[in-house]
Amino acid sequence: MEATETAAERRLDLLLLRQWEREPDLLALIRGDSVVTAGELKSRVLALAAVLRDQGVVDGDRVAVYQPRSIEFVVSLLAVVFAGAAHVAFDVGDPPERTRHEIEDCTARLVLTTREGAARLDPPAPVLLVDGHRQPAPDRLAPPRTTPDAPAVVLFTSGSTGRPKASVISHAAVASRMAAFQSGHPMGPGDRVLHHTTCTFDLYLAELYWPLLVGAAVVIAEPGRQRDAAHLERLIRSTHVTTFCCVPSLLELFLLDRDGAERYDGLKYVIAGGEALSADLVRRFHARSTASLTNIYGPSECTVFATAWTCPRDPDPELVLIGPPIPDTTVHLLDENRRPVPDGQPGEIHIGGVGVADGYLGRPELTAQRFVTGVPGTEGRLYRTGDLARRHADGALEFLGRIDHQVKIRGVRVETGEIEATALRCPGVRQAAVVAAGDGSDKRLYAYVVPEPDADRAALPGELRARLGEWLPQAMLPSAIAVLDALPLTQNGKLDRRLLSERALAVRPAPPTPLPAATDLSTPDRMEDLVSGIWRAVLGVPRLARDEDFFDIGGDSFRAVQVMGAVQDALGRKVPLDVLLRRPTVQLFSTELLALTRNEEPSH
Repeated sequence: MEATETAAERRLDLLLLRQWEREPDLLALIRGDSVVTAGELKSRVLALAAVLRDQGVVDGDRVAVYQPRSIEFVVSLLAVVFAGAAHVAFDVGDPPERTRHEIEDCTARLVLTTREGAARLDPPAPVLLVDGHRQPAPDRLAPPRTTPDAPAVVLFTSGSTGRPKASVISHAAVASRMAAFQSGHPMGPGDRVLHHTTCTFDLYLAELYWPLLVGAAVVIAEPGRQRDAAHLERLIRSTHVTTFCCVPSLLELFLLDRDGAERYDGLKYVIAGGEALSADLVRRFHARSTASLTNIYGPSECTVFATAWTCPRDPDPELVLIGPPIPDTTVHLLDENRRPVPDGQPGEIHIGGVGVADGYLGRPELTAQRFVTGVPGTEGRLYRTGDLARRHADGALEFLGRIDHQVKIRGVRVETGEIEATALRCPGVRQAAVVAAGDGSDKRLYAYVVPEPDADRAALPGELRARLGEWLPQAMLPSAIAVLDALPLTQNGKLDRRLLSERALAVRPAPPTPLPAATDLSTPDRMEDLVSGIWRAVLGVPRLARDEDFFDIGGDSFRAVQVMGAVQDALGRKVPLDVLLRRPTVQLFSTELLALTRNEEPSH
């Protein structure tokens, strides 16, 4: 697959079919002990695509895919494309109510799911169960009458008004982006790509389509373990993964969770995106791997990425850039009047080219605001990113931040306005403001609410947290919720977000002090006090309940490693990370730690 493919050759179904028929015996999917060859994948995809058509799916439809990460999940996505429709994948870990609203919003023709998924979700559209689905594949499925410009993918992202928005992405956009990956990072038969990214983050498209289009294999991580660095590391080594796509905070976790002497030389390429990549992380990764490390940038509206910069070695960079535009892509830095800014000056990133989405599904006004035309000196539509950058003399871009209230939390794009709008739906909340505080992997969300006069101020944070957990995905849940008499305002009468961010940082507890060697941790109360103190320090929250889930109050893989390091220092023994993943409340985690210390002598 070359970056110079003509538009007529950018139909994903035809490109995949050509590759599968050319080399049918190549491994395509690997999941534990199960393997699927390219020929077998073709048969399964065509069989399910035929069923979808029998169920009434026609060109241009949208089909929801609600399944855990699995071989069946991949087959379902591809079958939707082969049936002429666009797939809309949903994370089974997200709150069901939010997913139901999104399925209604995209007017899905069908929901492809499992029996367990259907019971959990109660989908608002007809269901086709994939459990044990097997049907002889037709000799050849009549190709859909779609063009390369037809939709292939619909992807929901956070919306500032409280309503998630869905980007519509064409066959040509996905094919062009995969060709760009291939031109900068050539791979083929014998290479393997790890699929671990949640399907609500567009990087998952690269983990699936890129390898399958060039004859490489996809190694599928276990569902729900994308934050388990130990599991992913074992999988990378045991299955000989050569390409790993991740957010920088997960790369950081890999280096922190493993022995400092361990190396990752089996990898050829590491693709990092979704968050700022620090020069320090680049330096530490280069010291432990011969793999190239590429920093990519691009919003979902521009299909995975629009710029790329492979980090140099010897010497390592002092400043990490996001690079020049990739093939088929233009990047313009414009001022507030949409005029180009001189090199070296900050401007808003506007992206053009094949990879730009068709717009937001059913949102013509919002589409017109963000996808603009008629900019002097440019052709076609440009996507206004809301991101600032400056162009260096060599053409590479330096990312400077946002011009609005959108933030990235653990690689997930979050509109704080959506959290605020959702909080206002909770009884007892009169006003709400959400800010992000901290830098890099230490960035967290903090919510401030003004209660209604008759609301129970003491109970409101817990009630609001429970409601937000029903409506929002985990990455959008605030680490802490505070009740205020009034929200602070600037002299101009606007919400003073800077003051709220400073307040959030000021109330974060100090790191726990090391325990004396003779500290008695033999009782449940004392163990819970230890765990609570460590969690509060790592999560940056002043208080927490013993039954609150670590991952619902701002915890992630990176902070889990920090917690485990502090716990192991306190106990003087190794404790598997899996203990926290399985027992993610103070009460359960403490009980497990107490059992470990009673059953085994501490190791020093």
